[in-house]
Amino acid sequence: MTTHYVPLNNSIHRHLKVNNIVDYKVFENMHMLPLQVQEFMSAATSFPIIFTKNAQTGEFLPVAITSLKENSNKLMINGRWISRYLPIQVQLYPFGASYTDNKIVIGIDLNNSSVSEIGDNSLFTTDGDNTAYLNTQLELASLQANYQEMTRHFISILIQHDLLQPRTLTVNAQDGTKTNINGIYTVDEQKMHELEEVVMLDFAKRGFYSVIYAHLCSLSLIDLVMEK
Repeated sequence: MTTHYVPLNNSIHRHLKVNNIVDYKVFENMHMLPLQVQEFMSAATSFPIIFTKNAQTGEFLPVAITSLKENSNKLMINGRWISRYLPIQVQLYPFGASYTDNKIVIGIDLNNSSVSEIGDNSLFTTDGDNTAYLNTQLELASLQANYQEMTRHFISILIQHDLLQPRTLTVNAQDGTKTNINGIYTVDEQKMHELEEVVMLDFAKRGFYSVIYAHLCSLSLIDLVMEK
């Protein structure tokens, strides 16, 4: 399904509504989804969390793995998510947000079947004001923006201490065959234990350890997203 995002306008989209049940088919071909560090604790029980590196920019990004095969998603059935936790990007859909100069611009995917003029939740009142439903989406978009900034800072700390290292995950299939998954990065637990005491104390004060171990423990869920 092709998306068609447009910025929300209280005049043009005065009569738009969104159903309570959202069609998530747009995510069926996404084998990785971006995560924010504040999501790790909740997400770690639903799918593996790893870090990827942009080959052009060198930027690291935490992501949820939904499939080991590109253009697929093992955590969806008939357009519905079956994982316990939904990444914020999914929670926000069919809305999407862009952030420029500390300003949030929220758009909506007009191609999504849950968006119409006969849905469950109005976006604007007859006077053109935001409804409570839309304000809730705006709050989530604002939260996502704050999380992104904190996530960038967290990653910068990991890089500063050389804790993000390339790793190969070996997946054992039911037929006994083994598959090596490359091109991912994880926190190097051994290097973390070798940090100076003052740095370790700082990590503890910032709550980094709970996040890091959520990430590391989530790797055991790799079988959930492999080919059966």
